[in-house]
Amino acid sequence: MAAEPLLKIRHPPARPALTPVLALGLVGLAVLVLTPVLMRPAAPAPAVTVVRGKMGSKVDFFRDTTVQEILRRKQFEVIVDNSGSREVATHDIDRYDFVFPSGQPAADLIMSSRLDSGKDAQAYVPFVSPIVLATYRPYALALQDAGVATPMNADRERPLYYEIDISRFVGLTEQGRRWNDIGIREHGIQNNNLVLAHTSDVCLSNSGGTYQGLIAYAKNGSRIAAAENEVGALAEALKPLYRAQGAPTPDRVPYYLSPEGQRIAPIVVIYEHQYLAHQLRRPPGQPDEERVLLYPADHFETQPSFIALNDNGRRLAQLLRTDPELRKRAVELGFRVLDADQDTASSQLTGLLGERGLEAPSSGNDHTRAYLPPVDLFEQLITTIGGCK
Repeated sequence: MAAEPLLKIRHPPARPALTPVLALGLVGLAVLVLTPVLMRPAAPAPAVTVVRGKMGSKVDFFRDTTVQEILRRKQFEVIVDNSGSREVATHDIDRYDFVFPSGQPAADLIMSSRLDSGKDAQAYVPFVSPIVLATYRPYALALQDAGVATPMNADRERPLYYEIDISRFVGLTEQGRRWNDIGIREHGIQNNNLVLAHTSDVCLSNSGGTYQGLIAYAKNGSRIAAAENEVGALAEALKPLYRAQGAPTPDRVPYYLSPEGQRIAPIVVIYEHQYLAHQLRRPPGQPDEERVLLYPADHFETQPSFIALNDNGRRLAQLLRTDPELRKRAVELGFRVLDADQDTASSQLTGLLGERGLEAPSSGNDHTRAYLPPVDLFEQLITTIGGCK
């Protein structure tokens, strides 16, 4: 028998051992290679511009968490102090980058004062919000029965918006009429208080002062009071109506939206956006139908003026005017943003209300407008009515 062939297995050559000296060399090489990468300075974080402002009701916009988040992504931190618009206009504002009074009278005072003293000031109008009388459905129906209010959309069973004749409404107050006198009992409520609208302090806020200006316009035969003696006579006539409200409060909106609101003040003067923001916070298609708005028949649209006091203020103003995210959020907070020509309100708000199943306010074909007196005469009107210091 032949011998089996021998199968030789060859082992691969042994790898050289990783000696301590070799290991140290490799570590040193890695350090030499990686050191420039590790020591390279990190890219600096984008600089955040801190901007400080002072304003009245528009503080709602800047304190909104979504607005704050958008601004942070744009490298802005905005710090705001809350104050009535007229108070903004009559106090020192040099430590601020911008102010945002809610109406033209306060803005005119600020612009005039700044320019006369050679200080920087530039005005922008990113969005608008009309003055309205906010009330509850039973009170709107009682005013409708009295021939003072009319539904904007008569086809709706439970309309959210009415027009109110300010002259007739104030006439009820002057006549000493009470809610029980004009049939509020027919709508399930008893209230023997005087028929009137409650405002914030005229010496501090734009809404309170503007409402007095609208009453003066109505009582003057829908004419602007253009002389000191004319304004003086109107102010003296309006003073008792204002004082009939009792002690003024800085902000009427929390009372209006509270469960006890109609017991405290059944009609309050606010801005449209404050009401619409409340409705837009609700589930789609489920409006609060117990709270409704009364729009003065002689339309008056306040123009909140963003007044930049330096370059940082101007940068923020341009962002508010042009940034799509901020404009969209302003609409979601109930504001009427302006088109690019800065002349007319865009259709974004109407579109959003429709998407949420909410009725949109409409003035129809009536283009009648109310006007305030010139700024110096308006100041005379307000200080006389409110006894402002």
